[in-house]
Amino acid sequence: MSATRWLLVASVLTTACSADEPVATAEDGATETATDAASETVGEVAVDTGVPGDTAPLDTGPPPADIATWTDVAGACPTGSKRVELSTAAQIMDASRGEGAYAADPADTCYLVKNGTYAEGSSLLFFVKKGGTATAARRFVGESRAGVVIHGRAGVGAGSDHVVFENMTFDLTGFVKSGSFNTFDIGADDVTLTRVTFTGDCATGFRGGHIEVTSGTKIRIDSCIVEKFGHCGPTGHEDHGIYLASGSDIIVRNSIIRGNASRGILFNTQQGTYGKLKGVLVEYNRIHDNGHADYEDGIAVNMEGTGNVDDVIIRRNLIYGNYFSGLRFVGAVTTGFDVQRNTFYGNGQRSSHAGRSNLNLDAPKSGGKTLATKNVFAASKAMLNDCYDATPRGFSVSDNVVFSSTNTTGDASCVSKVVTADPGFTSPTTFDFHTGAAVAGYGAY
Repeated sequence: MSATRWLLVASVLTTACSADEPVATAEDGATETATDAASETVGEVAVDTGVPGDTAPLDTGPPPADIATWTDVAGACPTGSKRVELSTAAQIMDASRGEGAYAADPADTCYLVKNGTYAEGSSLLFFVKKGGTATAARRFVGESRAGVVIHGRAGVGAGSDHVVFENMTFDLTGFVKSGSFNTFDIGADDVTLTRVTFTGDCATGFRGGHIEVTSGTKIRIDSCIVEKFGHCGPTGHEDHGIYLASGSDIIVRNSIIRGNASRGILFNTQQGTYGKLKGVLVEYNRIHDNGHADYEDGIAVNMEGTGNVDDVIIRRNLIYGNYFSGLRFVGAVTTGFDVQRNTFYGNGQRSSHAGRSNLNLDAPKSGGKTLATKNVFAASKAMLNDCYDATPRGFSVSDNVVFSSTNTTGDASCVSKVVTADPGFTSPTTFDFHTGAAVAGYGAY
């Protein structure tokens, strides 16, 4: 690959932000000098994600229903909690900060946000400075997902642990904000986002993401829509759907991540500047149509320097139609990265670059200790662009279904046990990727 390849472009954030504002992290350019990982073999089902209850065997079976589907319901507070209604922007600001009339509210307070559109002024509407407890989370619940529209951003500050957001929409359409920012910044422990929509106009958002995890443990993103963040074109290379910068025990589940300017999900610890990532589970998601230029993907993993990205499971996702690749690795500082039973379809089709593919190693010394198995790869120029002599470091692509695609465009030394078969998708033109009996046991279903 040419030395002039465009990777993750380095950026320096110089915009001053108030203490109430979530600050987007910077990205770093990938280099080819990362310390090579040790050469022990990746165990087929021995990855420990650090997620409580998620022990071997890794796969928990197909989803109970179609992938990334849910039923929206009216917002409700748990029985026994203190319910407080919020119906103005000023009330939201004070309640989230634990100030004013809400300063004495107990840890288990549930704030029910009434239907309406709430616009950000000079400060964030939601900036959580007061959390709950391990047995009584502080909750912010929308009266209805579509009816509560937040025209602005949110953040959960360090130490504001045990917080739940559910049933509302953050919409950046036409939002005006200079400099880098995230829509929702997480910097605390035990934070859950469920049935929350993050949307925009594909022209707003810069050097950040709709959701960014800057630190913390036990982060849950479930049944969310994450779409249209950033500038969908040549200026949006650092604008992502979900940005994982540092943290542990993170789950992204049953969500739709689509149409974001650059990557749908980016793992980037800035070579250790932000910390490390450990114990990440990405399952039952639709990750599609992200990226608008080369090296923009469904999922990208930047793991170099001291910024380890360890114990990750990516399983039973539908990853399709992303610009350059479905899943791309930059660097090799990782252990226990398991890519299992996903369906990859048509990634790289919009790119004309020779390296486009469903699964992608960015350069030599990419991938680390990774096992990709029981996946379905279809309708792309290549399942994998190149092994780059990855086998000694533990990168292994074994026992996958490949259809209407070549194995690789280059070296295939890390590829074994290829099953060539028609997956028998129910209707790929309408993105129904249920498979036929011929490939039972492979792919997301």
